[in-house]
Amino acid sequence: KDVALTLRIKAIDLASDIRIAQERIGKRNQLTTLSAQEMFVVYFKVTLLCGLILSSPIIFYQFWAFVGAGLYPHEKAYVHRFLPFSVLLFLAGVFLCFIWVLPGAVKALLAFNEWLGVDPDIRLNEWLSLAIILPLVFGISFQTPLAMLILCRVGMFTWEDYLRKWRYAIFILAAFSALITPTPDAVTMLYLFVPMFGLYMFGVLLCKWMPGTLEMPDEEEESSNQGVAV
Repeated sequence: KDVALTLRIKAIDLASDIRIAQERIGKRNQLTTLSAQEMFVVYFKVTLLCGLILSSPIIFYQFWAFVGAGLYPHEKAYVHRFLPFSVLLFLAGVFLCFIWVLPGAVKALLAFNEWLGVDPDIRLNEWLSLAIILPLVFGISFQTPLAMLILCRVGMFTWEDYLRKWRYAIFILAAFSALITPTPDAVTMLYLFVPMFGLYMFGVLLCKWMPGTLEMPDEEEESSNQGVAV
């Protein structure tokens, strides 16, 4: 009896120690890995991403040196005119995602798990994929007003066309948001759809405020400019 009582006490103490250890681990680490190599792969991905970001000015310069050599002077002027706005829109989308969308989407998804009484086990690899892909998606999606302005300048659409077909735009933007977001939940989709529709309406105002067409130079002028460039 003494041995059984002692084993029972030891088992209770061991269970208590395990519970305390789990609570401490849960407070320290919010992310988990399910394989021995997962942390190494994630560390490699983060290092590669940081290297690309730090070397991006040199990469873009080399890309522009290769592509710009085959462009006409008026095409280079259009690139110089629209590229700063494109970069600003991309950075605005990335910062908005990091500051507002990503924390809000994660908080809403965790609250949904808590409402159902499920304790989520967040994997480091899946969290990193979401944290990398979602800002990139927002940055690309924020190019909507610039794309609308370019299509307006080339004469494909007018601001009246954009405004008249806003219902079709809602459907297209909703389908695009649902397909391009890396998660299938409606919360992340709405976080992308609402800003994109706001950008669509801003694009309508932009096309109304900045009307005009892209002037194409004559062939003789193009050939002479190309000969001078050579």
